[in-house]
Amino acid sequence: MDHKHQRYANHYASLLALAALLSLLYGCGTAQHSVKLDDTFAPEVGTRVEVGPVANQTGHGFEINVEQLLTDALAEELRSENLLWSGAQARRLVLMSSIVEYEEGNAFKRWLLPGWGSTMLTVRGDLKDGERLVGSVDARRTISAGGGYTIGAWKSIFRDVAEDIVDDLRAKIPK
Repeated sequence: MDHKHQRYANHYASLLALAALLSLLYGCGTAQHSVKLDDTFAPEVGTRVEVGPVANQTGHGFEINVEQLLTDALAEELRSENLLWSGAQARRLVLMSSIVEYEEGNAFKRWLLPGWGSTMLTVRGDLKDGERLVGSVDARRTISAGGGYTIGAWKSIFRDVAEDIVDDLRAKIPK
């Protein structure tokens, strides 16, 4: 190989190495989420959302309180969007949620082999207006690749899912 082609080969190899390094440093994953409201229900301006009970329906026990992590994350995100019900006279919806899938994952494993050590959280919920079921919530996040950037994903994934849910609620509830 002549000197010119060797330079191109070295340059190409350097770019590939850089791309691989960047993909390891930043978490890769997926997010799917939606809020569906009953066709006969239209939220009023000023409607607020109360964080109702959160249930662990994964069939597994965890060293961390997953129910409280989701409850706190939902309340914080609702508060930041001025959607959290505070007991005032505003009309309220109650969000009752279930954690149906949770895997803590492992950042070191994700760094070694993307897909191994994935952190994932799936939440499903019901929106109630009094006793009437008026909507449903579905949200799933997966962090399947990454290195140091994804340390602590076992906790931050709750905030990310809550943000997804609240963003969808904000789009459905008029200001």
